[in-house]
Amino acid sequence: MKSFLHFASLLLLSALPVIAQEAPATKITEAAGARLADLGWLAGHWQGTLKNGATFETHYTDATAGTILSVSKEHRNGRTLGFELELFYEKDGRVIYQPHPNGKRSEHAFPLLAFNATAKKVTFENKEHDFPQTFVFHLASPDNLVITLSGPGKDGATREIVYDLKRVK
Repeated sequence: MKSFLHFASLLLLSALPVIAQEAPATKITEAAGARLADLGWLAGHWQGTLKNGATFETHYTDATAGTILSVSKEHRNGRTLGFELELFYEKDGRVIYQPHPNGKRSEHAFPLLAFNATAKKVTFENKEHDFPQTFVFHLASPDNLVITLSGPGKDGATREIVYDLKRVK
């Protein structure tokens, strides 16, 4: 009986490296391993209706030539309420997100914090920024892009804005 338990223990211990090797496919990988091309799933024309009734639409390019560019606008009743330009690029081996709200470059760049290739989800964060401090881009399905902005509001409480967008064909 002791030799059977000893054998079973050795078998279990020898399987641990295999189990450990399979785990990264489903968990968030280190952001340092991500490349701009890994965000190619952002490419396309996306649109959705916000809680305030406005329409939000955005266009993302592919990662050709080392950048992903986007232009987006929020509009309601024939009026543009706001627009933003975005730039994704690599610097020193890291993917960076640089927003330009209303065409003005933000003084804060947002380095990639987390990357999940399987879930097609990336998180950019900069705690030095007021709001938002975190941007999460998630391809929930081939035709559904969810962008979540979060961070402390003016009162210090956590605030979140979600853009639930559908692919425009």
